[in-house]
Amino acid sequence: MNFIWNHKLKIFITIIILFICSIFSIINTQIFFDTERIINEISNEEELSKLIDDENLIFFGISTHSELNYEGYQELKIIHNQIRDFESVKRVNSIINERTIIATGLIPVPIKLLDLTNEKDFNTSINSNEFIESNFLDSTQTKFFFLIEAQNNLSVEHRTSLIDKLYSINLTDFKTEKYISGRIPSEVYFQKKVIREFIILTTVSAILCFILLYFLTTNLWLIILTILSVIISIIVTLSLSTIIFSGLEMIMIISPAILFIVCISDAMHYTSNQTHYNDKLVFFKDRVDRIGKAILLTSITTALSFLTFLFNDITPIARFGVITSFGILFTLIVVTIIYAIAIEYEFNQVKQHKIFQKIINNIIDFSLETKKYIFHSIMFLLFLLGIYSITQIEINNFLTDEVNKKSEMYKEVSFFDRYFGGIKPIHFYVQNLTPNNNALLEFEEDLKKNDIKIDVSNIEMSNRILSKRLPIYSELDSQYLLMCRMKDIGAIQTNKIINTLSKKYESKLIIKPGGVGYVFDSISFNLTKKLIFGLLIAVSSIGIIFFFLTKFNFKFLIISIIPNLIPIILTLGIIQFFNFYFSLSNAFIFTIVFGLIVDDSIHIISAYLRRLKRGENEIMNNVVRTTGKAVIKTTLVIIFCLLPLVFSEFKSVSQLGVITIICAIIAVLFDLIYLPRMISYAKG
Repeated sequence: MNFIWNHKLKIFITIIILFICSIFSIINTQIFFDTERIINEISNEEELSKLIDDENLIFFGISTHSELNYEGYQELKIIHNQIRDFESVKRVNSIINERTIIATGLIPVPIKLLDLTNEKDFNTSINSNEFIESNFLDSTQTKFFFLIEAQNNLSVEHRTSLIDKLYSINLTDFKTEKYISGRIPSEVYFQKKVIREFIILTTVSAILCFILLYFLTTNLWLIILTILSVIISIIVTLSLSTIIFSGLEMIMIISPAILFIVCISDAMHYTSNQTHYNDKLVFFKDRVDRIGKAILLTSITTALSFLTFLFNDITPIARFGVITSFGILFTLIVVTIIYAIAIEYEFNQVKQHKIFQKIINNIIDFSLETKKYIFHSIMFLLFLLGIYSITQIEINNFLTDEVNKKSEMYKEVSFFDRYFGGIKPIHFYVQNLTPNNNALLEFEEDLKKNDIKIDVSNIEMSNRILSKRLPIYSELDSQYLLMCRMKDIGAIQTNKIINTLSKKYESKLIIKPGGVGYVFDSISFNLTKKLIFGLLIAVSSIGIIFFFLTKFNFKFLIISIIPNLIPIILTLGIIQFFNFYFSLSNAFIFTIVFGLIVDDSIHIISAYLRRLKRGENEIMNNVVRTTGKAVIKTTLVIIFCLLPLVFSEFKSVSQLGVITIICAIIAVLFDLIYLPRMISYAKG
């Protein structure tokens, strides 16, 4: 402690230099997109790369307010050819080049579905039965679908340029609306949104925290130093990702809010219940002994909870865990140095605003008073509801899990789901075990009955003809390949359909599903379970730490786990009413929630053990009235910091805000009302 105190200004100057260097390192950093990285790493099928490029598919839709005439379709053909000739486009399929099979003797002949040779032939083709069943035109003939395959490995600039070109397309004499979806448009969309949200959410959180800190401290200099420590921690932490991983993961958009909470919570604990000493060094040592050790413990446990993300195979989440863990520990160093400087220049004294002081005192009084039977009954019923909810919650995954239903991106995906069978790519390799094609044709019909659109199939068309458009068909021998799309109905429902079809045809066909959509569904279940397993490890680690700190007192192993597990169970009981399910997009949220709420229970238990060691009387009441106030303050910090996240366009970010706020409120009630009783029972 003497070293830190004597060299605090030198250490602070070193941190400032590091901060300035970090700013330059993240100015033009690369942003990685989660969906891109996840799909790349979970997809290990060699055959997948031979297929039509799922990863580079772009779904382009045009909606008109009235049916097109002959001239309108001619212009649509020009648009088709224009898209085909884009440098970034490999191929395009639409109603313009869609073909149907005509049975003429022994050899089926493919002909274009739409005939634009002249107006008479056009009218004949457009009124045919085959035309009505087109994959690229809806039944009202006002919605048009272009399935575009982009070139491989397009740069960010080329991807953005391609999407902008598509949005600029218009039909001359018809009012049109355009819809674009697929992986590339999603990445372009995220790139535009994620940086803007990062700046907006961080700024709003900073403003709200500044206001809150003023009411809690009425000390502008301390507030400025605290906010400065937050900014330094965020920039240095993100720059570490840039240095180690050459960029930032999109999921790191929530890192600033987490570091906000951790940093300000540490500052609130340092400045709570300060005992005056004439000697500033003695005062600093006393605060480190009373509070600093507990903060170090909470920082370690919180960092451990984020490090559990290393147990899954998803690089973006694993990197997020590593970087955030570093940020939490680095934040402790920065806050401690800032606090030492505040003591040196007498900026450390705080005085709560009367309104907040009254609110906090009322909460403390409420927690200490004897509760009526009805209060405990309600809490017990909520606990039972939470237990029931856990048994009912499903692990499911949708391709659109990351976007909120009110976002523009979700609306565009819904357009293709509603009118053109969806954007989820799925393929079927099929080998016929019977001497005729009846089972194959029946299988095609069953796919259609399950709302699975077949874009290309060699069941009725020869491989020689198809290989001109798709090289994969030239490599097929006795196999049939059906390239399909379906709606984003979730992994559970998709696997149920595939398993039912496989079982139905097991004696007639060998069916091997594939494609990015199927691969994502088939393994997302196990990856989500790994994230949940990581949460259980994080919860258990707290108990193990206190088991050793209390010299193998088994009671404290249980006591340290329950206050952090019960709020999660109660929160699950509440959000179950809002159709919650575990997915890759949100399974990691509860580990983050645990990392944020665990601090309060650790501070209360640590304060109790410290006072017990000193032989104080009425320990629990004193702990609640002193440490309890800091716990309430940190809960307010969590609410104020995460409130802006609730309005995020990204579903996992908004869910993090909602779930953490609910869980933090429940946790502070449990820590102040039930945890003291549990500790008293353990003592007895």
